[in-house]
Amino acid sequence: MADFLLENRTSEQMRSTAPLISLALMHTIETIFLVVLSSCVCLFGLFSNLVNLVIFWKHGFRESITVGLMGLAVSDTCTILCGAVLAVCFNPLIPFSEIGVNIRAVQNLVGSRPRVCFARATALITMYITLERCLCVALPLRVKTILTPARTLAVVVSIFASVLLIYSPIWAAYRLEWTFSPSQNASELTLVSAPNAEELEGFSFVITVCVQLTCFTVLVTLTSVLVILLKRRSQWRAQVTRSTAGSSHRKVMSRQEQNAIKLTIMVAAILICSLLPGTMLLFTTFLEPEFNLGRRYENLFFSIWPIVSFSEVSNASANIFVYYHMNSKYRNTFRDLFCRERDNRVKVTRLTVADGSGSVD
Repeated sequence: MADFLLENRTSEQMRSTAPLISLALMHTIETIFLVVLSSCVCLFGLFSNLVNLVIFWKHGFRESITVGLMGLAVSDTCTILCGAVLAVCFNPLIPFSEIGVNIRAVQNLVGSRPRVCFARATALITMYITLERCLCVALPLRVKTILTPARTLAVVVSIFASVLLIYSPIWAAYRLEWTFSPSQNASELTLVSAPNAEELEGFSFVITVCVQLTCFTVLVTLTSVLVILLKRRSQWRAQVTRSTAGSSHRKVMSRQEQNAIKLTIMVAAILICSLLPGTMLLFTTFLEPEFNLGRRYENLFFSIWPIVSFSEVSNASANIFVYYHMNSKYRNTFRDLFCRERDNRVKVTRLTVADGSGSVD
């Protein structure tokens, strides 16, 4: 009875305080970012990451950066699949309540939590790749013996295992179960919490916050260091090239190294931009305790999280543009996969016109 009175008093207090954002506006924001925009981005992102996986597989794993980029494509693919699940869960055209599913509770376990999990894996793998590029510039003669493809594979697997371990308390604290809903007067599929759910979720939340803040800080630092090292390295290469005869091979090698470093900088910069909304949201939650679930600014909290989710899904879909424009090996393989037949037709047409043996319609 005391619990019932406490619930009524808490709900009355929340109703007496006018929310900054109405429920209607909150649902509109969720529909725009999680359903409309995310659906389009997820469709493209799924295709682009499948292309990345195929291309990196064709390149082989003789270089550690290829292993890292392959792991990044895997985590991005998983992030996009979770984004697609959220797009289905928040689709207002699907009557989940009529089929007995408490979708706002279910999506937390099957969509939101896994998306955050794989997004953290993306951040950690990008942080490792950025560190590797820094070592390539700082220790060019030793880096290949320090960071071998086998060791990079071990690091990538360890990252996936670590993030799954961090989020395992969440899946241990909650489970999906059919329960009776008084409001629906019927059974519905919803989340059922374990007795120690609050402690497990708090433990996982603290570690998740530490991982995100660490990734954001380290990425900003390493990217800045990489830009400075790239500038100094380019100046040194230019001096050596001017003072040494027959250095065309050195120019080619320097260009390849610079393109790999620039590619890493762009991937890291895009990730930093996508992590910025979530990092600011975490800081706001710490500074304002009422900005959280079940608190005064709950609607505002739920209205900003779709933007965070959309930014992370967009980051997982954007790398194909960076790879194509900044990596000639990737670009050539991409053209071999998708442009070979068209290029062959163009060549045949040109030869036919040159020989005067036919005409072009």
